[in-house]
This record gives sequence, C-alpha cells and structure tokens, in this order.
Amino acid sequence: MSNIWKGIRPLSILALAFAITFAMACTKEVEVEVIKEVPVEVIKEVQVERVVTKEVPVEVIKEVIKEKIVTVEVEVAAEAVAKAEASEAKPIDQPQSTTPSGHIVIAVTDVPPGVGLGSAQLDDGFHYWGVGEATFQSIEGDTAAPMLATGYTLESDLSGGTMSIRDDVIFHGDWGPMTAADIAYTINDGNGAVNPRSIHWQAGDFAAMFGKNELTVIDDTTVGFVFNKLADGTAAFDPRWNANLLNDAGQAFSVQSTAVRDDKGEDWMRDNPVIATGPFSVVEWKQDDVGIIQRVPYDHWLINPEVETFTFREVAEEATKAALMETGEVDAALINLRALPAFVKGGFGTGTTGLGYIDSIVFSGNLWETHHVINGEPLDTAAVYMRDVQWVGNPIDDKDMAEAKNVRNGLARAIDRDLVNEAILGGLGSPAHINVFCNCAPEWQSKWEFPYDPTAANDFLDASGNTKNSNGVRFEMPLFANADHNGIRREVADAISGMWRDVGVDAVVQKFNYSVYRPTIVARATTLPWITSGDDGKTTWPWDWPKGQDHTSLTRGGYGIGVELPFMATTWLEVAGEPDKAKRIELNNALADHLFDEAIDFGVVNVPSFVTYNTNSIASWDMDPSLFASWGQPEHIKLK
Repeated sequence: MSNIWKGIRPLSILALAFAITFAMACTKEVEVEVIKEVPVEVIKEVQVERVVTKEVPVEVIKEVIKEKIVTVEVEVAAEAVAKAEASEAKPIDQPQSTTPSGHIVIAVTDVPPGVGLGSAQLDDGFHYWGVGEATFQSIEGDTAAPMLATGYTLESDLSGGTMSIRDDVIFHGDWGPMTAADIAYTINDGNGAVNPRSIHWQAGDFAAMFGKNELTVIDDTTVGFVFNKLADGTAAFDPRWNANLLNDAGQAFSVQSTAVRDDKGEDWMRDNPVIATGPFSVVEWKQDDVGIIQRVPYDHWLINPEVETFTFREVAEEATKAALMETGEVDAALINLRALPAFVKGGFGTGTTGLGYIDSIVFSGNLWETHHVINGEPLDTAAVYMRDVQWVGNPIDDKDMAEAKNVRNGLARAIDRDLVNEAILGGLGSPAHINVFCNCAPEWQSKWEFPYDPTAANDFLDASGNTKNSNGVRFEMPLFANADHNGIRREVADAISGMWRDVGVDAVVQKFNYSVYRPTIVARATTLPWITSGDDGKTTWPWDWPKGQDHTSLTRGGYGIGVELPFMATTWLEVAGEPDKAKRIELNNALADHLFDEAIDFGVVNVPSFVTYNTNSIASWDMDPSLFASWGQPEHIKLK
C-alpha cells in the first residue's frame, strides 16, 4: 500500500476506485489491483512517520480484480518545446547573470497580494513558491502523498474523517511549532460558509466541500472534519478532496499561525506579509512591484534549498522581460510564447509543471439553477435578468433561452482557432473547444469540436433574431480579458473580437485587473463575458473527475465562473458518487454533449506554460506536476 493509506479504515469500493484513478497521467500502460474489502481478516497497520505501531482489528477479504487502466500523458508542454526547437527563430545567446551566485531574480507580469491572512485573499501562489505549505502533495505518482498531514482516516459512510498532522514543523520568524489548530484555523478562516467575510481564493470551494462544518482540533496532531451534506442527509463527498483542495499541487492554502493571530490580531495579519511554514520566508513584499523571499535559517523539515534569495520583479511589458533576460539582469521569466523559440534555440532552459490552460469564452450571467443543489434553498439571480442581454438566456422564458443559445453557437463557429494558435501562440498551443474537457485527452470525440464556419455562424445569429443593421452590426457585446499568460489572453481576445465583427457582432474588449471583475462573479451579478480557463479548464485534469464545480451553485459564497447550470450540478454529484470509472466517463460524455449543445463556455486555445531560465545561473529547475500551478518549487533549483 502507498504510505498515504496507513491508518485508514476499510473504505467502500467507491473511495478505493477513486483513489486508484487519481494518479496523474503517465506515459505507459499499467495494471492496477482494485481491492474490494469485506469483513474477515486482521491487518496490522504501522504509522511510519511517527514510528508508532498500531494493531487495528480490521476484518477483510481481499477480492483482487485485474483491471487495466490506460492513461496517456498530455504532452502539451513537451510538444511546445519541440516545436520551439524546430522553429526558424534566430537564437538569443545566453548572457552571464548579473546577480550574485545563489540569488535568483524572476520577472513576472504581476506581483500579487502578499497579505498574511487567507480570508483577505492571500495569493494562491505562495504555497507553489515554497513559502506556504498544504496538507498533501503530488509527488512520484502519488497524488495524495503526505505533506503537513502524515495520513488520514475516512468514515465508512464518507461523512468525514480525521487528518494526522506532523509535529516537527515550525512557523517562520520564531512563531513556534505548527499544530492541528493552525490547520483548522486556516481552512475555517477561508471557508465562505463559516466566515462570510472571506474572499479566500477557495472560499466557495471550501464551502462546497465542508459547508458550515468547521474543522475541529482533536489534539495537537489530529484535526477532524465533516463534509457537507446533501438535502437528503447523505455526504456531499468530493473524491478529489485531498488531491485538489487540500493539496499543494491543487487549489489549496498556505497554513497560517494561530499564535500570530492571538498575538498580533487579524488586522495586523491583513496588513503584513504572510508568515507560513515553507522552506522560504518573506523578506519584503510590495504588491505590483517586488517580492523577496529567502531560505529559512534552519534545517527545514522537507527540503533545504540551494537558492539563498528568490526575487519576484514585476515587469508588465513583454519586450522588457525579454530584454532583461538577454542582458542577464533577470535569471528567469515567464516569456510570451511567441518569443520562446528564440530563447530555447539559444540554450535557455525551460521549466514546467506540465499544466496547460484551456482558455475559453464564458458567457457570464447564465444562472439557470433556481435552487441550491445541496440545500435546496432558493437562489437570487435577479441581478443578471434585469435587462435583456443577447447571450444570456432566462430559464423562465423559452424564447429567450433559444435566442441566447443561437447567439452563443454562432459566436463559437466564428472563431478560427488554428489561426489564433499560429498568430498569437506561435503554433505552440492547440485549438480548444470545451472549457472543462481537453481535446488532448484519449476520451475526446470529434463531435465536440466547433468548426470554423462563418456561414454557419451567420445562420445561427440570423436564427437568433438579431439581424444586421445598415452598418452590418447585429448588436454590441463586451468581452473582458485580464493579463494572464503574459498578456496573451488579451491578444487572443482582440483577435476574437475582430472575427466576431466579421459576423456582425461589435465586440469591445475590456482590459482591466481581474481583482475588479472577481467580486461581480462571486456575487453572481454580472453578464460580462470573459476569457478564462476557470478552475477546471486544465489539460492535466482526468476525464472521469467531477467537472465544473465552479459552473454551479456548489461554490456559492465564493468564486464561480459566472454561470450556474442545473445539468452540470447534478452531473457533478453523480460523478462524485459513482464508483465505476466507465460510468463516470459515460456521465461526463453526456455533460460534454450538453456543453457543446449550449456553447456556454466554449474553448478557444490550449495554452502551455513555461518558466524560461538562464542556464548560466540555474543548472536545472525540476517542478512537481500540478493540477493548477503553471510553475513553482524554486526550492528545487540546482545552481550552476
């Protein structure tokens, strides 16, 4: 058994099936033993981390079924690097670094908030960057390997469980040892159902997972948790709970200190840099300017980095980033994909978590759920239906729903995805079609692909009743784009707007910070379409996982992608509770049919992500696979 299973009570076939399928994609075919457990034999379990032997009288008969699971790695990043190396770009020679040895500088598009309180929107990146840490991690093929948690138990009915917490972790700056109380505080503080003031990045996700159930402290090294419940009282079990929302590789958290809270107060935490437990601590953090982290001055429980200091330098202009790399003033950068070939051919290195983003157009405002899928409470959707919007369908009006559906389907077919990929991504990405399903997955079917067909696009738009005026314009439509992917997302939006104008939709791209847009989707109060990958629009996510929680009322109280779809909500719950992988795939195939038909969040391009670095200062930079982060683990850097 994997070490993560130590101390776990016998689980239902449901939990075991999910545990088996949660392995991230690999490149070979493997045989996996699926173990079905029923009462009979005694197992001796040893908790390795604490060197405590515990005999648990568990009666089981192991019925071993040979099941072949074929997984195929989505080599989005590898393919992009190969294309870059084969390009005709003129090589950019590597300079000598101008920074002292052991001190690494990276140019980033944005230096995010570094506040010390998760509910005040501490940036997710800190636990990817070695400052914060989460309870589990994804390493060596184990997607729920121990990190701050050494193990866990689950109740037989999947209603909740416990996590065992390490006893050798300390907070930065002499703030003492981490205990179970710190884990409980961090998640409760972030949970939007427990803390209504929370604007934590996972406020809605924690609310969906735990509801109003606070994590409890059993003792210094044990924390208890209870999952949210459906209206019928059964557990709303999310099988990804420790592979995503409590995992360093997913949408998680950086553990914060109750000692800091009790001594300084949460207002102080909100106004000062985060104090966490990772191998780096914050020296200085100025949002939208510079951030400096340094190696901790003690033997860290997990890893002792070679890097002494790691500096984040905000550089918004892509040309400036490239120039700083060419002169050696920065050692690494998130380079625009079009510029990548010249750097790769010049000998610069690339690091990646393997993640690609499924950049999609989401038509915010289509809030079709009328009652919360968990508790059945009525949902307030009045804000998005106060005026008629061509791309938003009101579910109480069949004619309005049909109009909006035709509009969206027309716009989906007006985009030349191959041209967008070639012109803006330098051919290093690939066309995309549905936000939560990657067409690079082996389960993909061509029937879900939107063709580039201006004639069909015009036909759909005509059928919507929005005819062209004397200027050839049907209606105006805004499109929001933030600065993600080093400005690429905004360039994609500009290209799309031109293609939509060709079919009579006067699209105007709005460019401002995501922090301005986010409150409107949290409040479910906007009809402004936007280009995003959302939570689940990632090329690395398994096909049979529950899909699109952020497209449903499940995350009410926190982030939502802008739509709430009844079919997606019920499918999410059905997939989460289905033990058979083939049936989970079948359910998600039906979801793909639905999303293609409605064109509610159609994909545009799959965008690979890289850090480009100077090999005269960084010999190698290995990154752990991630479900959410495009880069991370500066603690893994090997210096030249």
